[in-house]
Amino acid sequence: GARRLNKRYAELTPIIATFRSWKQTGEDIETARELSAEEPEFAAEVKELEARREELTEKLRLLLVPRDPSDDKDVILEIKAGEGGDESALFAGDLLRMYLRYAERVGWKTELIQANESDLGGYKDVQVAVKTKGGGGATEPGQGVW
Repeated sequence: GARRLNKRYAELTPIIATFRSWKQTGEDIETARELSAEEPEFAAEVKELEARREELTEKLRLLLVPRDPSDDKDVILEIKAGEGGDESALFAGDLLRMYLRYAERVGWKTELIQANESDLGGYKDVQVAVKTKGGGGATEPGQGVW
């Protein structure tokens, strides 16, 4: 009922706002083009508005990509060092740190489940629980995809 409707409204609001900005920017481009025929300083504004329109087009395209039903689910991230011994284990450690920083940046909680460290500070294998709390801070489609 109301909860599902509120969720759908929250999903559609950024799409509608972006579309309105995209549409307004198109109208502004036409106005600036007309004015630039008489006053050349408007030509620079046309270029700025066209760049803004391209950004909005890309944002709108991303917002319209269907959401994966798994986007809001928690996951267990497992990283295993491959062939290559210490270098591979160091790379696995770097990869883990990158994922942990990303998770922190978007507001996800992480919890180390199991880790088998290498001698030089990397990981032979490691498992981490990633709790998104229904998407956490991820607001852009695809932002939660690793």
